[in-house]
Amino acid sequence: MKRMLLSILLIATLSLSLFAQGGVEQATYPTKPITITIPVSAGGGTDLLVRSMTGVLKDILGQTVNVVNKPGAGAAIGYAAGASDKADGYSVTSMLAELITTPQVAQVNFSYKSFIPVANINSECATITVRADAPYNTLEEMIAYAKANPGSISFGNSGVGGIWHFIAAAFASSTGIEVTHVPFEGGGTAVTALAGGHVDAVPVTPQEVEVQVKAGRAKVLAVLAPERVASLPNVPTAKELGYDDLSFSIFRGFGVPLNTPDHVVKTLSDAFEKALADPAVTKFMEERHFTKDFKTGAELGELMAREEKIYAEMAKQLGLKK
Repeated sequence: MKRMLLSILLIATLSLSLFAQGGVEQATYPTKPITITIPVSAGGGTDLLVRSMTGVLKDILGQTVNVVNKPGAGAAIGYAAGASDKADGYSVTSMLAELITTPQVAQVNFSYKSFIPVANINSECATITVRADAPYNTLEEMIAYAKANPGSISFGNSGVGGIWHFIAAAFASSTGIEVTHVPFEGGGTAVTALAGGHVDAVPVTPQEVEVQVKAGRAKVLAVLAPERVASLPNVPTAKELGYDDLSFSIFRGFGVPLNTPDHVVKTLSDAFEKALADPAVTKFMEERHFTKDFKTGAELGELMAREEKIYAEMAKQLGLKK
């Protein structure tokens, strides 16, 4: 009987100890640096925005937040790595439209369902931006030039199956022109190629071309949005010019591997929401004309589910379906 009581007491003590350790772990996360994987190249809008938040996130979480770019294959390399990371909250992945578009055109081992969505922080529109020395100054002139010279206009994109590939293809389809698609490892490198005269156009966000436009190396002919954007008040929307179907919203958020504990997901979500409200981050976003758009993980998940249906249909219509 004594042995039995001793065994019961030992089991109870061990259980309480493990429970206490779990409680401490829950209360103290994070206890080491966190890494955010960005599946596109450095220098693009996503990279700039995420890096602008790392200092504030460190203050909020009490741990260093590092950024690692893993571009390539339409963001497939970064997402494959992110989905297989340890589900402990120390590996976070930037959630972009490529998480939805790339699986539509390539055989990959991930989808948006491979991650738990944490939060969304920003949404932007696309543009049609061309070299400053292009022989056209309006969207109508560009379309007329493309029709007179089929395939002569090259569009830099973020890789086959990337969001900018989809949007360039949708633009060509809607306007009835032929373009040449040139893949890069992200919007930032595509814009650099545009500025260097290596491609004729890019369909990226206003923030990604702002520096080149101000430097006189690029010009924006249209925004692919429901209405004009504040940073480009004199640039018409494609809708104004008769292309009602050319309107896109590009989300930017974060996710973690499946099975990441709920309390970790909440801690990260709260941290991103606080960082988004921080004066330093607010100033950066205002100066670079980034739009704040916080969504909870649940809301981001619902958005991605809707977007998946849209891009699956687009892939089919544009002949991009795998």
